[in-house]
Amino acid sequence: MDSLTQLVLGAACGEVVLGRKIGNKALVLGAIGGTIPDLDVLSSFFLNQLDALAFHRGPMHSLLFACIFPFIIGFFVKKFYDSSIFNKKGYRIFGFIFGLVIFLGIGSILSIILVFILQSTAYIFILLLAIFGFLFFRYIFFNYVNKTQEIPTATYLDYVKLFFLSILTHPLLDSLTTFGTQLFWPFSNERIAISNIAIVDPIYTFPFLGCVIACGFYARTDKKRSWIIGIGILVSSLYMIATLFTKSNVDHVFEKNLQASSIPYTRTLTTPTILNNILWYAIAESDSAYHCGYYSIFDSSDKMEIITLAKSNELLSPYKDSKLIKTLSWFSEYYYNAIPMQGDTIQYNDLRYGTMSFKFDRPEDFIFHFNLVKENNELRLLPEERPKNDRRDLALFWKRLKGN
Repeated sequence: MDSLTQLVLGAACGEVVLGRKIGNKALVLGAIGGTIPDLDVLSSFFLNQLDALAFHRGPMHSLLFACIFPFIIGFFVKKFYDSSIFNKKGYRIFGFIFGLVIFLGIGSILSIILVFILQSTAYIFILLLAIFGFLFFRYIFFNYVNKTQEIPTATYLDYVKLFFLSILTHPLLDSLTTFGTQLFWPFSNERIAISNIAIVDPIYTFPFLGCVIACGFYARTDKKRSWIIGIGILVSSLYMIATLFTKSNVDHVFEKNLQASSIPYTRTLTTPTILNNILWYAIAESDSAYHCGYYSIFDSSDKMEIITLAKSNELLSPYKDSKLIKTLSWFSEYYYNAIPMQGDTIQYNDLRYGTMSFKFDRPEDFIFHFNLVKENNELRLLPEERPKNDRRDLALFWKRLKGN
């Protein structure tokens, strides 16, 4: 899932393992641990676009990494606290500034999500977020920057346990999304993808985030910390279980519609659309086509409009043995088609994510796609271009989410 959600889950893991011993330091260390696997995105600075795409959610998201890396980072964290560097004034100021930058980044992400969901009414919530940020960092300044911190009593193995749990839960959570995770690397490169929750889901994240923040305002020995973090874990877990039941229902509805339309298929995929678990996208594969549809749990009936989409993969047939096509096919779990564009350009569409317009007529409809160009009888991957959001599509998305 998104980095904010992983940070929140990691912080909760830190609190569960070491909150009573080291207080808010457990929240911070857990948040760091929950973010570590996503540092594989830095590979884009060293690898080409194709290799970076394959590396993300690969080795650093594996169970093997979660079992080995905590022993390494736990050693350095233990040395760090034993040296008492954390109590030097310069370090505390640096930590405060760094935390402020992180908050501004998270606040920007939350603001974008709120504007997407609530549009014009979101700005009052953004103002409240800014006020909370000011009060929160005022509190941190007087209780952290200007105050000597107690030396943690945790052992090396305590830190190992904290980082093991916070790192392990990251790929496990990611495996519930459509993007998938190579949990069993290097023994298998299969991407585990349960597809029961969107990559960004505010209903899962925001209540959990509120509990983690509230937890930090109580002393480490206060039993309210355990109650609050327990509520956060319980609510988020119950919501996650509910998404599995929703997916099972959507699977049933989609398969019933395929059978009613006498559409043969070899496999199917259902996945929630972005930012919610209400509107779902479904795709089925047959020998020569894909059959796609959308279903909202608020729909008045179980009947789905199914659109048949030609595979059109003959454009890529001459290059099927190339590293580029093999990697893209593996990445998209072989749910893809190709569209001819201007000149020698081909658009490769990853069909697992559907479209924002609920149509499949225009190249720009497809949410996740790659542009390939023919050069010297080979295909080359063009630099990634961020799709431009059409406000009409966003309005249509919101309307369709509420049911038909």
